[in-house]
Amino acid sequence: MSRRNKWWKGLLAGGAGLAALATVNLVAARRRKTADPPAEEFGGQVEFYGWKHGGIIYRLAGPESAPPVVFVHAILAGASSFMWRRNFGPLADRFRVYALDLLGFGFSDKPPTAPYSADSYVELLRDFLRDVVRQPAHFVASSLSAAYAVRVADEQPESVLSLTLISPLGIDAFHQRPGMAGAAFYGLLHSPVLGTSFYNVIASERSLRDHARHQLYYDRNAVAPRLIAHYYAMSHQPGAQYAMTAFLSGYLNCDVRASFARLVPPVTLIWGRDDRSNPPARAGIWLRLNPRARFVVFDCARLMVQEEQAEAFNSLLREEFARKSLVAA
Repeated sequence: MSRRNKWWKGLLAGGAGLAALATVNLVAARRRKTADPPAEEFGGQVEFYGWKHGGIIYRLAGPESAPPVVFVHAILAGASSFMWRRNFGPLADRFRVYALDLLGFGFSDKPPTAPYSADSYVELLRDFLRDVVRQPAHFVASSLSAAYAVRVADEQPESVLSLTLISPLGIDAFHQRPGMAGAAFYGLLHSPVLGTSFYNVIASERSLRDHARHQLYYDRNAVAPRLIAHYYAMSHQPGAQYAMTAFLSGYLNCDVRASFARLVPPVTLIWGRDDRSNPPARAGIWLRLNPRARFVVFDCARLMVQEEQAEAFNSLLREEFARKSLVAA
């Protein structure tokens, strides 16, 4: 066989492969139009914040005169303020509660040209406090978003009453800035066919279900079809791949070693005892940097402590917020 024939066969095979991927992406795009999230009661009212990089959707409840609490969801495929649904309502009886969808997640805008980065999310939280909350608040944040809350508390301690961080990242993991490899991977993930195909794999129903069963929840029975339907719907909102592309490439990583060590607002570290992706043994690194932090472990829970141990988690928040509000006063 001549080199020309081999070249043409390779080209045709590659073209067929790309055509197959494009077909898969088209099917996924058609499915997402009918994949509506489950109508689960959340409580509160839906509000809109016109941030400079895109519209932010958030939920609001509780007395206007009560101390404010801001819930910040984790960074993962299909993430949104939905993860606080078992905490938002119960806390609203004593506090003014806010639960926002970060830019690129949930029902907030997902512009392709937005600067998805750790610095942008820190800026979003600072602006949200200034423009929406308008007074010092308690922060409750999960995983990588905990690092963004730490940055805000370090840079503007007067605006944060306390921090409650669930399985936080940003010290010994997800703290390095992306190098050339990250930039190359980011470019690959932005390609219209290959990038979309890769995202459709990690955001497939099977991938979301496996991740939830093995990394997010201790109780496999909690991973019901209705829950996966919600994560699938959120992860396939138009533009949902942009923020996740930045995350997978390392652009959302955030180094908070110095920030956490000099924190002024009181902080509570919360871990699920069975957390596999970020085991509670890693809390020792955080406590060595800031011995003033309180450390609490919940049994029979992984990353989604606030869901699996909702009653105990909510009781802890009420006690912590009441005590820290008195200290602040």
